[in-house]
Amino acid sequence: MKKQNKNDSTSNYVLDENLIKTDLKQGLSEDEVKIRCEKYGKNVLEEAKKKNGFLIYLGQFKDLLVIILLFATLLSYILAIVHGIQTKFANKTETIVSFVEPSIILFVVLTNSLVGAIQEIKSQKAIDALKKLNPLQAKVIRHNELISINSEDIVPGDIVMLEAGDIVPADGFLLQSSNFLVIESSLTGESLPVEKDANAPRDMSINIADRKFMVFSSSIVSKGTAYFVVTHTGKNTELGKISELVNSQKQTLSPLQLKINKLGKVFAFAGIGLFLVSVIVQIIFQAIDKLPFSSTVFWSTTIISGISLAVAAIPEGLVAFTSIILAIGVQRMAKRKAIIKDNLSAVEALGSCAVICSDKTGTLTQNKMTVVNLFSRSQELGLSAFNEKTFLPLVKFAALCNESNIVEKDGETKEVGDPTEVALIYSLKKYTNIKTKKELMELYPRLETLPFDSDRKLMTTINKIDGENVVIVKGAPDIIINHCLSLDKTKREEVLNTNQKWANEACRVLAVAIKKISNTQLDKVLKLSKDEQIKELESNLEFVGLIAMIDPPRESSKEAIQTCISAGIKPVMITGDNINTAIAIAKNIGIYHEGDIAMTGAELTKLSDKELENIIEKISVYARVVPEDKLRIVKAWQSKYQVVAMTGDGVNDAPALKAAEIGCAMGITGTEASKQAADMVLADDNFATVVKAVENGRSVFQKIKNVIQNLLITSVAEIIAVFFGLIIFKFVFKNEILSLNEGEQFMVLSATQLLWINLFTHGFPAIALGIQDSKENYMDKRPISKYESIFARGMGINTLWQGILIGILSLVAYYLGAFITIQKGNIANGDWIRAGSTAMFLVLGISAAFNAINLMSKKPIILSNPLYYWKVYASVIFSIVFLLIVAFISPIARVFRGVENLSQNGKLVAISLCMPLVLIPIYFAYKMALLIYAKRHEKESKITTFELIQPPKSFLKKMAKRAGVK
Repeated sequence: MKKQNKNDSTSNYVLDENLIKTDLKQGLSEDEVKIRCEKYGKNVLEEAKKKNGFLIYLGQFKDLLVIILLFATLLSYILAIVHGIQTKFANKTETIVSFVEPSIILFVVLTNSLVGAIQEIKSQKAIDALKKLNPLQAKVIRHNELISINSEDIVPGDIVMLEAGDIVPADGFLLQSSNFLVIESSLTGESLPVEKDANAPRDMSINIADRKFMVFSSSIVSKGTAYFVVTHTGKNTELGKISELVNSQKQTLSPLQLKINKLGKVFAFAGIGLFLVSVIVQIIFQAIDKLPFSSTVFWSTTIISGISLAVAAIPEGLVAFTSIILAIGVQRMAKRKAIIKDNLSAVEALGSCAVICSDKTGTLTQNKMTVVNLFSRSQELGLSAFNEKTFLPLVKFAALCNESNIVEKDGETKEVGDPTEVALIYSLKKYTNIKTKKELMELYPRLETLPFDSDRKLMTTINKIDGENVVIVKGAPDIIINHCLSLDKTKREEVLNTNQKWANEACRVLAVAIKKISNTQLDKVLKLSKDEQIKELESNLEFVGLIAMIDPPRESSKEAIQTCISAGIKPVMITGDNINTAIAIAKNIGIYHEGDIAMTGAELTKLSDKELENIIEKISVYARVVPEDKLRIVKAWQSKYQVVAMTGDGVNDAPALKAAEIGCAMGITGTEASKQAADMVLADDNFATVVKAVENGRSVFQKIKNVIQNLLITSVAEIIAVFFGLIIFKFVFKNEILSLNEGEQFMVLSATQLLWINLFTHGFPAIALGIQDSKENYMDKRPISKYESIFARGMGINTLWQGILIGILSLVAYYLGAFITIQKGNIANGDWIRAGSTAMFLVLGISAAFNAINLMSKKPIILSNPLYYWKVYASVIFSIVFLLIVAFISPIARVFRGVENLSQNGKLVAISLCMPLVLIPIYFAYKMALLIYAKRHEKESKITTFELIQPPKSFLKKMAKRAGVK
């Protein structure tokens, strides 16, 4: 179904015909561009109105965890008011404490929400900054030069060149077109390419989809070349009128974020469940002791205790801290030339990447093509012995059949177009008297173009040379030679042998052929359809020669390939080059080894999908493939449950880039269509950047695991301390509880104490763990399956035993603190409860802080370098200081239901501060055992070969069940 605007008009203003009377060759002058830019503005769409900071802050309160805490706060206020009314607010200190306690809960909730809002604003700013790093480019003719500019700088009247893979930057009328097809799905809803024709009648009354003479902003060029004059820019384009469709798109959460959201909800419901269980248990205890249920103090304490359990179960910062770490990871990758677009899933997928399928040219190589040899009329001479009479026609023809350009302005040289074609222009400048492409085209004007496409592997132009119409065909030697019927067997073999020889030397080889046609033949050809033109012009050719170019491997490629292998990642080269060239380079950089398979596109076509799946692990090099083959390669790997990164630069690469878990588009040579389809854009077109991004992805994933583990260990410890403490100490201190004065009630930890621990021992150390660099080598292990639980590889067990350990220490601390206070007598005033609570509060808080240090490195705390990990140490010290402030400053301690004048109670202080130190030798022994085990198995664990990353058995069983396999 086609999407149309209600008015279906072309602009919001009347088109001035003088705007589009721009000379096709000259384009606009700089002065005219400035005038039009001031009048019509930048070529950008109006963005959706962004939420202000206050609305973003309010949005934080929709979270289930926050709602539960707000409900607990409200309930606490109500209970404080009811109790105050019943007692006529007789005890002022108790009244103040009863109101301050829920106020602290509210303060913590508001503070956490503020952190979340600030992070959301920062994340949005980061995404906006990333968009600026990868602006849409356009090729325009200005002051008689073809140049590349940011599309936002286009103005009405500009002459824009389009070729396959480009995204149309504005609306306009076609001036010239050749076999020109565009995809207008973003505007009309039609997914198939539609043909455009510069010669179609300009009838503005017909529907948008039927305007063959126009191109529209955001359309993707799927085939051919064209020139158009811009009529409308920015908000005045057809896309501008429906930009609300773009602005209304919601940012999606990544799979990991969804899992964490789900985990957060599980803990939220666990908190609600524990609240109810706690209330029921205390009601049962009250009934067993045959105490009255009419006491306001009982209900107040019962509900407060239940709220404390709910608070203990809820890791408040779980979602916020995960988002912070992901955002930091994205920003760090952008600094390293890997620009992640809006999809945060790519960051996670990078951590699980098992296969990297990479283009050769410009990614594994330097993308600095240089002509190194020529072959013409049975002669092969290096360029040092360049013979102008023999080789000039070959260089000239190659430069004419060419869409690239080299622009020199203000002492700066800017290359526009494919590096292979740019190399041919450099050869023209270096070895002939013709110094610019513009000069060449003026001498030998172009009459017609049949653009290069990946199916034909040829490009054809017709130029007027010395009064004759010359058809020039440029492309793959093995293709062109089949169109040169005049070559005898001997010459054919000579050409093929030369091609083979150069390919074995890792050269990229192009062939050039020509034929001359009369004016009558030209008129006849121009009236034919594009397919008929191709058939007519690209047959019965006269062979001119071969051009050898070399694109040396990047210095960083070998190291990056070795890093891949040692990280259990399979590097695969995909190229359109000759297979011998591909193998030579693949061997040189370490991709291709003895026993590997190198396969051509023709051989790949003969394989069924099942046959390809069976040998996919052994194939290291694909040569002479078409972009459509990439999609088959991606799907074959995915059928083995492997996470694939795929690089690409052409419009036809888009399906493979979309299908791969990590689509990587080339930022320099990539078409705008490929960048739009990709998850990540390589600003430097470098394979090593992909590998660095994978390393960063693994680092981000491990940091997220550390933060989650830190939060959950504390939550487990708090649940054990509060829930079991409530039950155990009801029995242990039964007589003391029954002896309490009226108004005194038994408790383990108050909700404010738990929230204070969560705010400071969760919050600041969690952020520090997220931003702290690590000395760990994340690239010496095999990837983790994306289907694996976040609690796999011992994380679940470690979380449980460490949480239980801290919980037990906290229970022991409570007992000792209460016991030594009971020994002093006067148990009726409840000082022993506050002593036990204070001891548990400090042990739980300090232990949780120590746990952050334990998680920052695989090495024991004693062996870690405090200066290197200063961020974590600083956050832990900061957190402990705030715990001590609450415990030792009497007015604050009173509000938190702790011991007043704690500093005067030496035994209690010793228990509270020394018990967390028990963790240090335990963690030390545990980590040393792991390090010794790892050292003994170091040689066995070293990765030298690729192995498929196996998903968990539970996942495979689930998939088998879906497929109906027993």
